[in-house]
Parts: sequence; C-alpha cells; structure tokens
Amino acid sequence: MARTAERYLDLRPDKEREETVCRAGNYLRLSVDSDYTGSDSLENQRRLAREYADRASDIQIVKEYIDDGKTGTNFERPAFARMMADLRQGEIDCIIVKDLSRFGRAYTEAGSYIEKVFPFLGVRFISIVDRYDSSDPECDKELLLLSLKNLMHEMYAKDISKKVGSIYKIKQEKKVFYRSSTLPYGYKMDQAGKNYCIDEPAAEIVREIFAQYRKGTSKYVICQQLFERQVLTPAQYRKTGRVFRGDGDELKIWHASSLERILKNPVYIGNVLRHKTEQSFFEGKKSSAVPDEERVLITENHPALISAEVFEEVQDRLGCMREEYAGYRSRSDVVKESKVFEGNIFQGKLFCGKCGANMIRRVGYHHVDGQEVRHKEYMCDTYNRLPAKCSPGRIEEKELCAILYAAIRKHLSLIKGMKKLVERDVRYSFEARMQKLEGEKQRIRNCKAITEQEYLEKYARYTAGTSSRETFQEFRRVYLEKMNSYQEQLEELDAEGKKVKRNIASIKNMFLTWSAVDGGRKLTEDMVNSCIERIDVFPDKRLEVKLRYHDCFDLLEKWVEGEKEA
Repeated sequence: MARTAERYLDLRPDKEREETVCRAGNYLRLSVDSDYTGSDSLENQRRLAREYADRASDIQIVKEYIDDGKTGTNFERPAFARMMADLRQGEIDCIIVKDLSRFGRAYTEAGSYIEKVFPFLGVRFISIVDRYDSSDPECDKELLLLSLKNLMHEMYAKDISKKVGSIYKIKQEKKVFYRSSTLPYGYKMDQAGKNYCIDEPAAEIVREIFAQYRKGTSKYVICQQLFERQVLTPAQYRKTGRVFRGDGDELKIWHASSLERILKNPVYIGNVLRHKTEQSFFEGKKSSAVPDEERVLITENHPALISAEVFEEVQDRLGCMREEYAGYRSRSDVVKESKVFEGNIFQGKLFCGKCGANMIRRVGYHHVDGQEVRHKEYMCDTYNRLPAKCSPGRIEEKELCAILYAAIRKHLSLIKGMKKLVERDVRYSFEARMQKLEGEKQRIRNCKAITEQEYLEKYARYTAGTSSRETFQEFRRVYLEKMNSYQEQLEELDAEGKKVKRNIASIKNMFLTWSAVDGGRKLTEDMVNSCIERIDVFPDKRLEVKLRYHDCFDLLEKWVEGEKEA
C-alpha cells in the first residue's frame, strides 16, 4: 500500500514533471570583516544569482536569505535556519549560492548538507562560481574536488581565526583600545579613527537619561518621555544620523532593556570594558560569557559624558531595584506563572491589528463565582508600554486557540472534499491550460518564421536592386515592430506557463502540509507553523487570519466557482 505522502506525486505526466520550474532560494552571506564593495558583496552575490536564474529556464528565485555579518565557520545563522525551515515546509526546492565559501567554511557540516541532507530532501544545490549543480549527473565526479575546496575554506578560516584571536589577546593584555562592532550611543570615532569622541547631539540624551534615573524616575517613564519628545532609538540613530524624528521616520518606543544597558555601561565615564565574551573557532570553542574577574577594563580611555559620582549613584539604585525585584519574585507566584507560559505556539505570528506591534503573553484575571481566576492572554506590546498610543486589545489564549482550531478544521474538511476533484478535474484543467499555452506559443513561432521568411525575400529584392531603399527601410521598421511584439507575447506566455506550473506544485505542497496535521484533537505548535502565516487581533477581538497557501485556497475556490457556472 502506497504511503500517504506519495498519493499526490503523480498528478502530472512525466514530461511535465521533468519541466517543473525549481523554486529557488538565493542564499547570501557576508562576514563581519568582509569587503562590502568587493566580489563577495551582497549586491554582487545577488546579481550573479539572478543572472544565472535568468539564463536557466527551469529556475525561478522566489526567496532570498541574507546573513549579513555572520561567520561561515558554523551554521548557526538566522537566515540559514529560516532557509532550512522553508526547505522542510516545501516552500523552496533549490538553493543557489555564489560559491561554497558563502554557504559555509566548515568542511564536515557543509559536506554533510551537500552530500546527504539535500539529496534526502530532494533539494537541488547550485554553486555558481564552482560550476556545481547537483541535478547534473556529470557533477557527481566533482564531489571530491568540492570536499577538498571546503576543507581549504575551513583551514583558511581556522588560520584567520587563530591570527585574529592572537592580535586581540595581545591588545587585551597590554590594555590597548580597539573599537567594538557597534559604537556606544553618544559617541563617535575621532577624525583619526582611533578612539571615541563625544557625539554631542546624542550625548545630551544620554546625560538626560542618567539625570532622570538618578532623581528617581523609573525606566518605563523615561521611555515614555523619550517617545513623547520624538527621540529616535539608538538603532534608528545609527541608521539616520538624526536624534529626533524627521520626515518619513518611523517613531519607535524605547525599551527599558536598552535604557538599562546605557545606565550600566562604564563607557560613559571614559572607561572601556573588553573581553566580555570569548570564542575560538580553531579550538572549537563557541561564544560564551567571560567571568567578571577575567574581563579587561581600560580606564580613562576617552572623554567622559558623566561624572564618576553620578555613575556610582545610578549603579547603586540599579542594584537596589534588582534586589527589590528578586524579593518580589520570591514572595509572588511569578515563578509558577513562568512555568505555565513555557512554549508560546504563536511566537512571531500574533500582531496587534491596530498598530502592528507584537502581542505579548501575560497573566490575566477574571472572576468566577466571586473568586479571582488566572488565565493566559495576549496584549498589544505598544499598549503595555505606552497605553496612550494604542487600544487595550486583549484576547484569552484559550479563546484564540478555539477560534484557530475551528478555522483549521474547516479548511481541512475543504481539502478532504476537494481531494478527488484536484487529483482528477483540476489536474486536467491545468494540463489543458498548458496545452493551450503551448499551442499559442507554436502559433506565434510560426508567425515569426513567416515574417522572417518575408524579410529575407524583401532583403533579396533590395540587394538585387528591384526594390528601393525607402521601401525596404519602411518594411524593416514594421518587421522589427512585429518581431518585438512576437517576442513579448512569447515571454508573457512563458511567464504564464511558469505560473501554472508553480500553482500545480504549490497545490501539491498544500495538500501534503495540511494533511500532515490532520487528526489533531487540539491546536498544536505544528498546526500553527504548518497552517498559519499571520494573525492580527483588533481591539474588538476581531481576528484576521492569513493562512499558509491562502493563494492556493483562493485559486481552488475560483476554479470551483467557474466549474459551477459552466
């Protein structure tokens, strides 16, 4: 008996399966210390991939994954993780990279992905510069060369890691200043590029933050004041160079955690704390925090923004606040509640419909028979931090799960009801459309051939002197217009043909993905990840749910309506 996953694999004839367009993901990576304008720049990697896809008739780039400033010595990269998730979900079935060094410099892991993981998942892997395409049988002979090149990349990375690590260690021992990857808010590099100097516009904001907190203002109130004054966050300031909001700038709310990092940073009294984390690729050590006693403090390195006395007072208050909070936690049931909230299945998918902010998970209370009962609920993060800027839209997790489970069950029933229809009628409809497109393309090719033959005849008459130059030039102008028109029509038909093929593949993937979660008795994380793309919650508890493969549902519904009318 055939496995369930194989029931949908033969929806198309063999010839059409061979011509299936690969839905490719373009993977780009740039290291922290890479030359942003060189051959490995993101733009150059993007251009090479697009040119390669344009030349290939069976590849279409549908997604792009960028790990900017990420090392290739391991595969713990955000964009790479997203790409692998999309591969497993069937959203892409091909990976394109500029060369193997962009994919990764770790020989063992890279070889495992290319020679084991990708073939198992049925994924096509293309390395442009290395002229490697896993779908080409002749490339199998180059796997040994591929592995050797990966080994060379890893050895190079380890050698560079050792040299760079040695340089940093010498500087730390001698307490020589070197800049961090991100400049502290309120400072900039001096003209020589060798040390920090005061960036006065941002420095004034830093002084105000210290002054407000020193006199007893809470971090949350300071954040609200900064928002009301339209002060851009440090991340926005680094991008725009503006302290206050300008035309076209999005005004974001400061986080209390960002404020605390500023208040705790000794850089504002002229000191620099280095060697806070430690990592060694050539020794196989991952990044980890260094104990306080092993960290390196460089004192009086640059001009201070605040006095040492103010900084010490602020540290004392921060310490007292931490002790008070620790006491509160020991006396309350917060610890118990944190265990209740382990595993948020809506992480990254639940948003406020009014302001677009994330919905945060929290404890809510309601009364039952005169008793206060706790429940889990979601609230707009903007309202939680700045109530005046959004509405108190809340929804209980239990209620949300019930609504989404009912919606998923409804669409699963729809899929079951349409299974035979898709396997039979929709497949024939797509095949008929492809045949019609191919017939139209052949008609245009015939017209092109006739027009070209006519051109050759006119040209022969012109060269023989039986036709005037003016007559031939006019005919040539009309001929070029016709040929351009034919070419445009062929390109449009090719694009439509690719769209039809993508629709077939998407519908097949939709059936496989949704059918995999059938049978669940309650809403699970797998259901949410497989079936839901985004959820917007409005203040009146109205939900807007965007399902995964919603385009396929729309396509099938339109097709069914068209069949009913016919």
